[in-house]
Amino acid sequence: MKEQGAICIATLKLLKKLIPGAYLRTFVYLNGVAALRKLLRKSILGFYRMDHVYEVINEFKKHHKGQFSILEFGVADGYAFTKELYAVRYLKMEERIMVHGFDTFEGLPPVTTDADYALVKGEEWTKGYYRGRYDNLSDYCHSKYTNFELHKGLFEETLSEEFLESLLSRPPILIWIDCDYYCSTKTVFDRLIPYIPTGCVIYFDDIYFNFSSRFTGEMKAVWEINHGQFGDGIELVPDISLSCDSNRVYRFVNTNGKTKYELAQIVEGDPVRRRGEDSPFPCWLIFLIHVARASVEMV
Repeated sequence: MKEQGAICIATLKLLKKLIPGAYLRTFVYLNGVAALRKLLRKSILGFYRMDHVYEVINEFKKHHKGQFSILEFGVADGYAFTKELYAVRYLKMEERIMVHGFDTFEGLPPVTTDADYALVKGEEWTKGYYRGRYDNLSDYCHSKYTNFELHKGLFEETLSEEFLESLLSRPPILIWIDCDYYCSTKTVFDRLIPYIPTGCVIYFDDIYFNFSSRFTGEMKAVWEINHGQFGDGIELVPDISLSCDSNRVYRFVNTNGKTKYELAQIVEGDPVRRRGEDSPFPCWLIFLIHVARASVEMV
């Protein structure tokens, strides 16, 4: 890392010599160098909320048996919900994945707990915002898809025992939390935790509320889960391969879950790596096996 930094600094020093005057140097640095570096970081490493949806569906298509569910809490007008449905269709998983959407479709309720108040003036949640058009969304989805269900009402009412038990045969592989408030997020996890298998992907849309403070919003629920306040034997582990430069995507670990995923193929035999020659290069046979597996997965 030091060597990389040294090269960068040496390049900047050379550029500095070519530009006259402190003001012009500062202008070029801010609007040329710094802006370009930031643009490259965001364009290459930046998180986009739909990328992980396709990756998760593809993962379970290739590696796991059975039928599954995707659950979205906080559907609003269906912007993400219909994209999830299309992702399932595009990856030819409509026969295996049911997409469920939960919302009152009446907009945000008033803030009632300290954990949902904004700590920066002007960033408060507004009662009635994010109101959805339930009938319009339902008609649109019925005109194009069949593998979905919209659950209209409060989470504590729509997450019924009957629905929760149905998750034993269709466990969730992706849970999309977009309900903004800590109290709403807590309600979801209070009911859902026993039915979330280890490896399920949890996405938090509003994790940055109050700078991702553990005292408020969805991050408060993440912190409490990881500190035993929702029970023992559960954890939210950041999945950096899916979340890129964000802290929005986690894998749920549940040692007490009522169901488990099943691998589609189980590797048989001892996977021990046999010695080859002692250079740092990998064994050619192992390398070719990995290339072959990667090629199969791409097909």
